[in-house]
Amino acid sequence: MTDKIYTIGHKSPDTDTVVSAIVAAEFLNLREGTDVYEPRITGTLNTETQFVLEHFGVEAPALLTEAKGEMLVLVDHNEAAQVVDGEKTIVGIIDHHKVNFTGSEPIEFVVKPWGSTATVLMTMFAEAQLEVPSHCLGLLLSAILSDTVILRSPTTTDHDRVMVQVLAESLQINYEQFGIELFKAKAQVASKTPMEIIKNDYKEFAIGNKNLAIGQIEMPDLTELDQKIPAIIEEMRSLKQQGNLHSVLLVLTDIVKEGSKILIISDDEQKIAGAFSTTVENTMSQFVPGLMSRKKQVVPVLTELLA
Repeated sequence: MTDKIYTIGHKSPDTDTVVSAIVAAEFLNLREGTDVYEPRITGTLNTETQFVLEHFGVEAPALLTEAKGEMLVLVDHNEAAQVVDGEKTIVGIIDHHKVNFTGSEPIEFVVKPWGSTATVLMTMFAEAQLEVPSHCLGLLLSAILSDTVILRSPTTTDHDRVMVQVLAESLQINYEQFGIELFKAKAQVASKTPMEIIKNDYKEFAIGNKNLAIGQIEMPDLTELDQKIPAIIEEMRSLKQQGNLHSVLLVLTDIVKEGSKILIISDDEQKIAGAFSTTVENTMSQFVPGLMSRKKQVVPVLTELLA
């Protein structure tokens, strides 16, 4: 145990969760006039997040995979299944997901129904009348673009749109062009193993008495995945069996056509597909127009179906 308080995201770190850990530590230290807050990550960075940190010259946070005895501020998550392992003390939460958290003590709990945690943090800076550190501006823009799929996701709010405009103007960046660069960096499926593709953005959820895993990969062109689909399906079957999971889903999102296909490994395969008004053949659903968001369009449907 140290005298530090770690700002930390979920077990499958994506750009919003890593950026939020970095920026939350900056915000809390500035607001409280301390240096006790430090960012941490729980696992390997995906290729998009690596691109973002390298592009803006920011060092990746240190790794923390076991938090026994530590004090934590959770960012970009609040569900127990997604929290770093170990008996820890949670002293704060900054998030934009549905609330599924219980604790024994009152804590600072900031949750907004917006497109990214980065947007929440931008607002916290504004409300506290604190200036966002210059090295954080590009990170925040990247996180919002990533989580809102370049403002195309139904999770996008006016708060996200305003913050993107403010940040893009400050940085003199064409956010549309930069957003496409982000998703190209995120996909890079040719160089990734099937498991790396599945775990690219992968979260586990407890719905009722069932445990599920849902991954998502967003790409400008889904056909780049065609040759790897059989191997991806086999890895998904292994994850289901090894994790004793009810279902494993992988949402394959086309950011240009603005819709998704879903790989479904489940005993309730057809039932799940039907809930999305589609059919499935060889575990792959038909293309579902407008399906872009795991948080807003996939998890709620599964919750209603299976809870």
